[in-house]
Amino acid sequence: MDKATKQAELESLVASFSAASVAVCADYRGLTVAKITQLRRDLHNAGCEAKVVRNTLARLAVKKVEGDRGAKQDEVEKFLGTIEGPTFVVTSTSDPIAPTKVLAKFAKDNQQFRVKGCWLDGAYVDAAGVDSLSKMPGREETFAMLLSLISAPATRLVRVLSEPGAQVVRSIEAYRKKLGGESAAA
Repeated sequence: MDKATKQAELESLVASFSAASVAVCADYRGLTVAKITQLRRDLHNAGCEAKVVRNTLARLAVKKVEGDRGAKQDEVEKFLGTIEGPTFVVTSTSDPIAPTKVLAKFAKDNQQFRVKGCWLDGAYVDAAGVDSLSKMPGREETFAMLLSLISAPATRLVRVLSEPGAQVVRSIEAYRKKLGGESAAA
């Protein structure tokens, strides 16, 4: 790789890490091209970007981005420790839980695949923490729960306000049936 190509790749990695809300590192050794292609497709469908990176360039990009953000040096060093051997980096700009869900599901089905750790909001998260993150509700599920909580009081209020009218209608109907009036179908 010539110097210009390395510089372009470094700038691309810096841009990816800067925009990402989460960056997950994984070891993909032992996987077939078809399985890696399927994983990339699943990650793309979840709104994530995945690429195999050169470790030296990835370390430089992380140091540049996190140095600019003022991250804790020991946390950065822990994350840099995950960038060893063949490294598959997954980033997401919108939902930090989405890539962890896809990777955990993929790792469950493919024993060779191993998540090494991730960088989430200025802190290092180890492989066990990534597994815990994958069990949390994602962005869409969280919004659905929030909407349910917000709309519940309004729904209850509508029921309470409509109940007196419904009681009057039921009382009139019961009285009509008692007097032997026509059936409701007529």
